Amino acid sequence: MTTTTENRLSRRKMMLVAGGAIAGASALLAAPVRQQIKSVARGVMVNTGVGRGFLSLGDGTYEEWLNEVGATFSLGGRTNIQLVGVRALTSLGAKPQGVRAQGFAAFFDPAGTQSLASNLIYTVTHPNYGPMQLYLADSRTANAPRRMVAVFN
Repeated sequence: MTTTTENRLSRRKMMLVAGGAIAGASALLAAPVRQQIKSVARGVMVNTGVGRGFLSLGDGTYEEWLNEVGATFSLGGRTNIQLVGVRALTSLGAKPQGVRAQGFAAFFDPAGTQSLASNLIYTVTHPNYGPMQLYLADSRTANAPRRMVAVFN
């Protein structure tokens, strides 16, 4: 009886080790295309609108942010900011894996007569994407005296 139990455990251990080795090898083979797979999957979720609430716009691409110009973000209470523009940043050379292909700046105007303190991290909520944290810096101009900017690299 003891021999049978030991054999079963031994077979079970061998199956677990073999399964783990197969899973590990699969993960290593998929690593070079993982970023592409994530990008395609995110694109499908954004373009169909299905599952957008599971994504953070904070991880979004330049094109995703560009599509949201005009959207109103809530900062809690009665404070809101509107995305008024997105500008691509110049980037030279290849970027490391996991870094945005295109850096950009997103410009916000507080609603009505509201104003925000600059150089702080705010939790902002998009109506479809949900909450994210943004570092908002002062970007005032004569035409937009309360404008804020968030930079995404």
